[in-house]
Amino acid sequence: MRVQPLSLVGVIVSIAAITPIPPIHAEQPVHELQVTAGKFAFEPATIQVVDGEPVRLVLRSADAVHGFAIRELNIDVDIPKGGAAVTVDFTAPAAGRYEIACSEFCGSGHGQMNAVLVSVAPTRTAR
Repeated sequence: MRVQPLSLVGVIVSIAAITPIPPIHAEQPVHELQVTAGKFAFEPATIQVVDGEPVRLVLRSADAVHGFAIRELNIDVDIPKGGAAVTVDFTAPAAGRYEIACSEFCGSGHGQMNAVLVSVAPTRTAR
């Protein structure tokens, strides 16, 4: 019995089409953090993330218009007064310390309105 090359190709393509391909990397969950700006401070004042993880910051103001800037990461957004949420998504940077500052003049204590993003190296238990 002679097998037709075209039929054989059709069978191989059909099998390949129904065979599931497992993902190479499962999608990593997003590390979501709530941050409140108000009275010349960010709460929390220290935000800890793991190098390489997806991060979502949900920013809200408790009083006036504020800014949220991490210059080294090219992040600079305004946070409106009234509690409306502003979302910032990014991948956590290399392990290190990154300064956060209010980038919108908000009153006499504006210059002291700072926080820090601390990125730590991944460990088996951190992910």
